[in-house]
Amino acid sequence: MVDVPRRRALLAAASGIAALAGCAGSETASNSYPSSNRPIDGYELEKARDERGGALVASGDELPSLSADERAFQRRSTRRVLVADEDLDELAFAGTRAGERLRTFLAATDFESSSAYLLAMPVRACREVRFRSVSVEPDELANDDLHPHADFCQAYRPADVDCDADETHTVGFAIRLPVAAERSTGSGSGMSGSCRGPEPPAVFNASVSGTGGDGASPDTDGDDA
Repeated sequence: MVDVPRRRALLAAASGIAALAGCAGSETASNSYPSSNRPIDGYELEKARDERGGALVASGDELPSLSADERAFQRRSTRRVLVADEDLDELAFAGTRAGERLRTFLAATDFESSSAYLLAMPVRACREVRFRSVSVEPDELANDDLHPHADFCQAYRPADVDCDADETHTVGFAIRLPVAAERSTGSGSGMSGSCRGPEPPAVFNASVSGTGGDGASPDTDGDDA
């Protein structure tokens, strides 16, 4: 595991700042982040969507099952911080294209220099969840304790997407952070009900329509081989 000075240097590079010590007084708080957090630019992102709405990942050996009369928001939701290979070994992933996509991405993480933040959540079939940003608490990280915070927003999927407004899908996001830590005792996330920004609306393209509208490949054909 990298030492604290090295970790500070990695965070400084990832967040686009020259140093972490002695600069708290020069910072301007942003409404987008908790005041103590630093936004991270050098992350890598993987995302996946399961149109059957089952759980994508859970702690233990088995995923929770969802009966027809149990929508179970909490059973579709996951938030895990991974700082070592052992953290990944403790998770069970859905045997689907979406679950395997997340697992493969996380398995490629070098925890000597990086960490990962994994989130899964339900979303209405005609909506999409978009990743906006990720940040960490530098003071906690200096103590080998990683506290990441991810921000998301929701938007309607393109009109060309065939969906049932009453159905629930599951989306997952795996974020690889260019900083390492010994442990994680906290994490957070935020969700905005709308995505407002300069980016243009998604344009339907029949050749890439399998992306599901948010860049996440949907999983619709049952368990994959």
